[in-house]
Order: sequence, then C-alpha cells, then structure tokens
Amino acid sequence: MEPTDRKRCLDMMEDTFLNDEPLCQILDIKSDIESVTTIRNNWERFADQGICIACYTEENGAPQELVGFNILVVKTKDDEEEDIDNVAGEAWRKLLKTLVAAEKLVDVFKYYGVDKYLTSSGLTVLPEHRGQNIGAKIIAVREAICKTFGIKAAATVFTASSSQVLAAKCGYHQLAVLPYENMLPNGIDLSGCDTSSAILMARTY
Repeated sequence: MEPTDRKRCLDMMEDTFLNDEPLCQILDIKSDIESVTTIRNNWERFADQGICIACYTEENGAPQELVGFNILVVKTKDDEEEDIDNVAGEAWRKLLKTLVAAEKLVDVFKYYGVDKYLTSSGLTVLPEHRGQNIGAKIIAVREAICKTFGIKAAATVFTASSSQVLAAKCGYHQLAVLPYENMLPNGIDLSGCDTSSAILMARTY
C-alpha cells in the first residue's frame, strides 16, 4: 500500500469488509459507532507497520482502480497483551474476544518455534471484482513479504467459510477450530452466523 493511498484503503475496509465479514454482520458492527472507531484506530496502527497489500486494476503499467486490500500485521512474542475487557465498543469487544479465544487454542510461537509470525486483520475485494482469484493472489504475496523480512510462519483466524476454503487452497492448514456456540458462556451469541466456527489456520515459508 502506498502511504498516499492509506485513507482510501482503510475506507474500503470500513465500507466493504465490515459489511461482509460474518461476525461483523451477526454483531451488527456497523451500527456501533464506538466499535467502528476502535477498529479503524486498530487498522491505522497496523498500517504503520508498512506491510499492508493493495490490489489495483492496471492501465499501461500504472495502478488505477483500487479493487482489493489486506491488512497484514507482524506479531511478536514481546507484544503486550491487550486488555480486552476495556476495549471501546461492545460489539467489537465481543468479536475480539472470539478471535482471541480462537488464537489461544494453539500457541503459534511454540508450535513453529518462532518469535514472530505474520497475521492478517482483514482482507476484502470489491464485490464487482470477485470471482477473479484476486483474494488468492493477495494471499500469495505473503510469501514474498515473509521471505523479505525473515518471517518463517503465517497464521490467521479465518471466520468466513469462503476465506477458510481460500486459505486451504493457498497452502494454509488447520491448527484449531472454535465452534461459535462455545462463546455462549461468555455472553457472546453468534447463533445465526452463516459460518459455524472460526478456524485458526497457518503455514510456513
């Protein structure tokens, strides 16, 4: 992502990803302004790492229309654990607790014997450009990023069935499954979600 395109890319995530992602839908994230603000602030912080991926149409070798975007983040063993109970935005707090519950099913650092790994905080492609394998190509770029920065593993919690299938096609394998019904004791009702579980998936490079 070019720094000059940062706002356009994050606007696309807010407009498209928050509408499409299953947990965002079931928790009605877009109606919770505080949650949207918190998510946007998180994305801004992640974008500061400088490894987000943007996909464009091309004309005469130059990028034109923005059609896809992926927020990538490097997690390290030294990262401070977020105090989820004090995260602003009730809907986002519930979603975040679900993602963290899935992540904690397997210690990725220990599993791969690494002190850092690449993860994602959302990938979206504009509806009118779907069905062209753009998502797979965006995921494929992670290999070059990992090799450039000496990152040996990538792991992400995939929440949509379509993204879970796509990840498997891109070489990711399943590390753990979190059925959404398991979140009910935490006061998080995800029933009605069109995906039954979140899957922690990973691969090495």
